[in-house]
Amino acid sequence: MRRTLTHACLTPLVAALLLATLLLAAPPSLAEETRVTVHVLSHDAKMIGSSMGGARVTLRDADSGELLAEGVTRGSTGDTGKLVMEPRRRGEPVSTPEAGRFDAVLDVDVPTRVEVEAYGPLAQLQSAVSASRTLWVLPGKHLDVGDGVLLELSGFAVDVLAPPAHTRLKREEVEVRANLVML
Repeated sequence: MRRTLTHACLTPLVAALLLATLLLAAPPSLAEETRVTVHVLSHDAKMIGSSMGGARVTLRDADSGELLAEGVTRGSTGDTGKLVMEPRRRGEPVSTPEAGRFDAVLDVDVPTRVEVEAYGPLAQLQSAVSASRTLWVLPGKHLDVGDGVLLELSGFAVDVLAPPAHTRLKREEVEVRANLVML
């Protein structure tokens, strides 16, 4: 007795064979290197670079919390004229190649929401503040051109010079001296 496959039996079989062939033939999904540069700017002032101890930069997967990269900004405070003297134009970068920055390479294989956080200045921890931003990072779509990712910290770095911290004060007039600079 001879058996023949009917059209109804053939369709699921063909579908299963096609699926198996595609799964075996398809290359594995590989992460693609994606460069990200982060600049940290003091509000209405200059870049937070090495002279202020830099700013700690953390990049995390915004959905899972997984740490993707971390480090400290290094470099100069940037071009004073470009940052605080000249009017800013939309789309024109304010950073220069030597300006404080943190460079990271992320290995992402799918579009990923990334939270970028900066905390600093690290040389003035009594004045340190943080800022963050969440953005989509696409595999191979580098964020290292121009300003890359620009975060802005607001505040001042304050060093109390007088009276010294250990001085016991009475109810009297006290001369206070401090060194105050923008972050």
